Amino acid sequence: MITREELLHSLGPAAPAATWREEIARGPAMPLMRDALHRVAPDLSAIPQTTYTLYREFERSGERDTYQQPYFATRSLLARAVLDMIAGDDGALDAVHDLLWSICEETTWVLPAHEEQGPDYWELRPSPRQEPYGAHTLLTRDPDSIDLFAAETGASLAETVFLLEDRLAPEVTRRVRQEVERHIFRPYLAHGRRHWWHQGALNWNGVCNGSIGLAFMRLERDRALLAEALAIALAGFEAYIATGFEPDGGSIEGTGYWNYGLMYYVALAELLRERTGGRLDLLAAPRLRDIARYPLVTALSSGKYAPFGDATEETALEPGIVQRLSERTGVHDLRGLLVSPLRLEGRGVSAAKLAIVLRDAAWWDGTLPGFPAAACEDWCLPDCGIVKLTGHGPAGMPVVLVATAGHNDGHHSHADVGSFVVHVAGESLLCDPGRGRYTREYFRQSRYDNVFCNSFGHPVPRIGGALQSPGPEFGGRRQFHGRVLEESLADGASGEKYAVIEFAGAYALHALASARRRLSLTPGTGEVLLDDVFTFRGAPLAVEEALMTWASVELDGGVARLRGQQAEMELRILEPPGAVFQVERLDEACRANHRDGVLARLAVSLPAGAERFRLRITPRALDGGTA
Repeated sequence: MITREELLHSLGPAAPAATWREEIARGPAMPLMRDALHRVAPDLSAIPQTTYTLYREFERSGERDTYQQPYFATRSLLARAVLDMIAGDDGALDAVHDLLWSICEETTWVLPAHEEQGPDYWELRPSPRQEPYGAHTLLTRDPDSIDLFAAETGASLAETVFLLEDRLAPEVTRRVRQEVERHIFRPYLAHGRRHWWHQGALNWNGVCNGSIGLAFMRLERDRALLAEALAIALAGFEAYIATGFEPDGGSIEGTGYWNYGLMYYVALAELLRERTGGRLDLLAAPRLRDIARYPLVTALSSGKYAPFGDATEETALEPGIVQRLSERTGVHDLRGLLVSPLRLEGRGVSAAKLAIVLRDAAWWDGTLPGFPAAACEDWCLPDCGIVKLTGHGPAGMPVVLVATAGHNDGHHSHADVGSFVVHVAGESLLCDPGRGRYTREYFRQSRYDNVFCNSFGHPVPRIGGALQSPGPEFGGRRQFHGRVLEESLADGASGEKYAVIEFAGAYALHALASARRRLSLTPGTGEVLLDDVFTFRGAPLAVEEALMTWASVELDGGVARLRGQQAEMELRILEPPGAVFQVERLDEACRANHRDGVLARLAVSLPAGAERFRLRITPRALDGGTA
């Protein structure tokens, strides 16, 4: 662990702000990033208001967007205005002043969905969550807690002042420094190590410690306080790299949160390398190479990734961060996963992260190399529990089969042990539906009432009428997990690749001795075979198998045909004889979770006493053409 004294000895002077401004202004990606920001934030004259009524809407209805939309829009406007000024547009100065002032006027930078934090709150028994509000909430006390977006706000304001202080009104820069001190610096120095995320095994660790460390490096003039703050941040970082990723480098949180947590880790790591003359180089650790490879494992096609847990299938990796991580770790294929910044995740939320936007402009070379060969290879991450098998179907259509063993313990976990995706010609005809809508209930005890979280909404069986059990955060126990028992990634004598997953441990069923799922792929045809075998203690329990799809569905007894935009697929039940498909369209759940399209659940109830289910999955080109 790096100590405060070591940091005091190692830290050199910061490079002049003019050097950083010049690097951003001359960056090949600067025009691309400005274009993206102008689309996300087209009108600098209209500053959204984050009112008290909007803030309290979350407690009234569970809605997050009513407050978060203006909150993030303001920060996206600031990112655009700062880049405009760096590009030489002096007309953006008034907008920068007004946006800084508006953010400083906010009572709190913590989102209402995250307000149950802070030392004053932790010590209260019982919890003060009750109606009416007003007795003891985040808004009634001095700032003492920091969430993801408060930390990011501090970094955004710090970067703005660092880059533009010589052009900003002194009274505005003084106000910014005061508010960053009040909202971020004092609470972090006083309580940083006590926050649940400080050494957490999740993205919050990287985002909060990284953002805050960056803000201190940009604004703190007292070297002793700077060293103290960085020692806190680096203690968090050490835990993040050690526990936030599995031993094989995989992330239980999925690719989107891999992207998010590493943004600020890489940003602060490179700033520390600069300020210490290379003596402190976090990205030189060998473990970072394994971590950097993870998105190559989950990538399905350009901009699409296996959406296990609270992941989304469509994700845009942050280009500047990915290019720098690729260069520093030697995982050069990682750059091939980049897509246009117009596809930045969250419809503008990424644009609200000024510190990251600046690094996109400065570090990305502006090119999109194309989907990399390494992402088309077979992979197995046994600790993370992910297996990917690849091949080709008719007309050369790429076929990707990816499955998860995993567990139901993580902060963003679903009850999805044994879930899998069959991705054909750029589209997941058999899918894992990914995350539901983030609301108040989504992160409380009712989380697993949501079909996007529970196993009813995933391609895993219901056994004895029981769904898979949740992890400990929402009332379960750490026993609920699966494991990869066997895998063969190279073509065998039969021409197939396969993986075997044991997933009985995901169910709280003593009678279930074993549930083994074998998934195989014939690489020359793209054909997939699913073979589930169950072993019971005593009489067999009833088994209902399930598959999930967003595609259109036609049923004919034991045959189902799925038709997508690029390809189609036939599902044929091989065993047990006489088993047939039934379809349930989850319209209401999709509307409630604001998901486009209609998710369909294809169910197969096995006959009484049946202990095996075999299914052949055959991809096909659309009639009349190739995919």
